[in-house]
Amino acid sequence: MTVSALVGAAATLLAVLSLRHHKQVWAWMKRVRRTDEDTKDLDDAAAYLRELFEKQCEYAQKPCGAAEFAPLRRLLNLLSATAEETEMISHELHGVVERLERYLNTELHTAAGTAKASAASRTLQLEKAMKQEHARIELKTAISAAQQKIRTLRRAV
Repeated sequence: MTVSALVGAAATLLAVLSLRHHKQVWAWMKRVRRTDEDTKDLDDAAAYLRELFEKQCEYAQKPCGAAEFAPLRRLLNLLSATAEETEMISHELHGVVERLERYLNTELHTAAGTAKASAASRTLQLEKAMKQEHARIELKTAISAAQQKIRTLRRAV
């Protein structure tokens, strides 16, 4: 009788310890899975930011029209969707999206016609080009801040 009671107690203890161990393993697996998903989201955002950074560097100190901005509109949509899906860096990505929209709103329209543009027209075009360059610099700053946040989050993971 004593032996069967000891065997029953040992079996119960073994079952409790086994359940606790399985709970710890499942919790660890959930953490690893969540970390992997977060890393993939960060990788996607980093890739879009890198592509945007390269494109906007191509346009540095170069007045751009609608044709040059076409690839940037695709990146705007990708970054906007990523900002909605990725909570960790959504604030930074929304900042990039906002500055990218401002930059895209500065596209220059080509003047039709005359070979000799008036001085006022050239001055107006120059002012628009300067505003475009200022918007590009603000975009570059926002991209750098978002990339820095991604690097910080990757170190934490």
